[in-house]
Amino acid sequence: MTNGTKGAAQASVALELPAGWKATPASAPISFAHEDESLSARFRVTAPALVKTGEYMLRAVVTSPATGSERFTTGYQEIEYPHIQRRQVIKPAETALKVVDVKVTSSINVGYIVGVGDQVPDAIQQLGAKLSFIDPDEMAWGDLSKHDVILTGVRAYERRADLRAYNRRLLDYVERGGTVIVQYNKMEFNQSEYGPFPARVSGNRVCDETVPVKVLVPAHPIFNFPNKIGMKTWDGWVQERGLYFLGEKDKKYTDLVSMVDSFKDNPGEKLGSLVEGKLGKGRWIYLGLGLWRQLPAGTDGAYQLLANLISLPKAAAPVPVRKTVAAAR
Repeated sequence: MTNGTKGAAQASVALELPAGWKATPASAPISFAHEDESLSARFRVTAPALVKTGEYMLRAVVTSPATGSERFTTGYQEIEYPHIQRRQVIKPAETALKVVDVKVTSSINVGYIVGVGDQVPDAIQQLGAKLSFIDPDEMAWGDLSKHDVILTGVRAYERRADLRAYNRRLLDYVERGGTVIVQYNKMEFNQSEYGPFPARVSGNRVCDETVPVKVLVPAHPIFNFPNKIGMKTWDGWVQERGLYFLGEKDKKYTDLVSMVDSFKDNPGEKLGSLVEGKLGKGRWIYLGLGLWRQLPAGTDGAYQLLANLISLPKAAAPVPVRKTVAAAR
């Protein structure tokens, strides 16, 4: 909340919620000392026990004794670049909460190597997995075997010099039975052989987020445990299917899906968006599908696919599953 009056002001902020949802506290007092001061309030929002899947809207409302019955329900985004004049885009003070029905295996330990602008860790925690971040020291000499699965963040090979330097330790982890999932990288990935076998990232992508996804290995656990991946999994994606797919690669890799873009200037079947390489007792997976974009958008199928990916170490010996909901802002 920002004070637009000329001096000190008192106000109160509350949330308008869907029926059955609750916010604690019910409202929060705000005391401004001067003009243009900005303050925040924090609420804990609880969904009903029997909440249905779908999208729900949450709105903030500010009232103040100084303005009588006036309700403040909008904010603005400021857009300013050197080549244009400053503009303020007025927006409602609201956010969407997405409730997703997804099965997750219990007691999964995920190690995460942070990438660039990465919001995937939030989604992993929403699924109930135990998440820990792998820092440079652990990458260099720590015990990686404590993680059931290790994910590298978006373009992590560009950002993390320690990942490039100690990548061999990830491959050793795979060879001993670990699961590594490498989210998309750009051409810096091609500076060395970071995968278990020779492979190069390409500029291949699928821009039409609505095109069908062909599953090439239907029996693979990625498509079956603990969630059944079907046609609906690919509904509601935003902006694109994925980008920077693996291009040239050793025959020891297995493509798990393929797609054909709808744009005439991007012809042909596109492979390399979801690729598995088996090394020793473990799995190394390249993920060019844009989960990093879909998860913050609350795409249902992205949560289900992520749950299956981090559950891969449990797929050989299935354990009890529980149903949960993931709320994405």
